[in-house]
Amino acid sequence: MLVIFGVIMPKEKKVEFALPLLFGIGKVSAIRICRELGLAPNLKVTDLTEQQQFEIAKKVKEEYRLESNLREEIKGNIQRYISNGSIRGFRHRNKLPVRGQRTQSNAQTPRRVIMGIAVKIKR
Repeated sequence: MLVIFGVIMPKEKKVEFALPLLFGIGKVSAIRICRELGLAPNLKVTDLTEQQQFEIAKKVKEEYRLESNLREEIKGNIQRYISNGSIRGFRHRNKLPVRGQRTQSNAQTPRRVIMGIAVKIKR
């Protein structure tokens, strides 16, 4: 059983598909980790030896920011935008799309919440 940062990797999955279950590792990073450690592409988590499990855990902990550390960093960045008073912070605070997406024909879910509140306040 492979456990990294408290996340239990499913035994039946291949290693390159199990690693993206960690918050902060995507498909490309998982493939890169397997390639650098010399793991076979079809190797499943159950077939890993103790040494291979140790190497994967060591590499992930040394080179990547994961789980709670990464979540805290992202929250801190968003709070910085909000406290600076930037447009990006304004859009985060009001639950609008931040990166230039359309709001007239898309992004209805966040706008509905805001519009519902605005309508209730006006009445």
